Amino acid sequence: MGNAGGAIAASQVAAERAKAAATPKKADSPTEHPTTVAELKYQGAPSPIPAEGTKILRSPGAPDMTEAEFKQAQQIYFERCAGCHGVLRKGATGKPLTPDITQKKGTEYLKVFINQGSPAGMPSWGKSGELTPEQVDIMARYVQHEPPQPPEFGMKEIKATWSVLVPVSERPKTKQNDYNLDNLFAVTLRDTGEVALIDGDSKKIIDVIKTGYAVHISRMSSSGRYVYTIGRDGKIDLIDLYMAKPAKVATVKVGSRRARSRPRSTTATRTSTRSRAPTGRRSTRSWTARPSSRSRLSRPAA
Repeated sequence: MGNAGGAIAASQVAAERAKAAATPKKADSPTEHPTTVAELKYQGAPSPIPAEGTKILRSPGAPDMTEAEFKQAQQIYFERCAGCHGVLRKGATGKPLTPDITQKKGTEYLKVFINQGSPAGMPSWGKSGELTPEQVDIMARYVQHEPPQPPEFGMKEIKATWSVLVPVSERPKTKQNDYNLDNLFAVTLRDTGEVALIDGDSKKIIDVIKTGYAVHISRMSSSGRYVYTIGRDGKIDLIDLYMAKPAKVATVKVGSRRARSRPRSTTATRTSTRSRAPTGRRSTRSWTARPSSRSRLSRPAA
């Protein structure tokens, strides 16, 4: 505009900026808006997000998300949410989260729900620290989009997760502790992804072991030596009860989600490995710990 290819000196730019700052702007002008000195001096900084990660994904009626945000949300959902709400979000033990439902709720409502959880069993993902405020916001937007197809998790992926923490050759040949394995309890600490082993004779906690998220099944091996646990995230852990202090000796992940299960309104499950059925086979008994000031344990209805 009036500069036929000539160079503009920095001093000229500074002079024009000073002139603009000294000239009042009219708010009713379509091109002249009130401008502060700070705004005139503002200089943009490079974005910390690479350009290739900023592709905007759009679903009708859903808030925008970058490709990076969408991939992050997808990973969180398949690891934390699919076990209850279903891979395609059509509902399982949890309610459906399809766009026709979530878009009516809106982002702010969904953020509060994800952050605080619900008495029906929805974990308080944000309040517990499992998800950051940024991740809560991403998930609130994500569930308003059409669900993507689940990732493949076949034998190749399963084998890649297999980890032998203590080889069989290095495990004890005989029982190295005095625990009564017929009166041992595995108590699920759902929201922390742990299992507490409790000595039924002394009522003392033997150890708290990190496992898959929200363990739904704890089972003794046929030999009575090992405890298998499996979480909603498909992670299986093998715990050796013959060690001086029982600990994990192997782990493997058998899927990116846990299969559909029946509704459960409890916050923790306690499974006893004690007693044998009349047939001579080892049996299990389960109790559920409901939230209360006394943390009372109650046996579920038969």
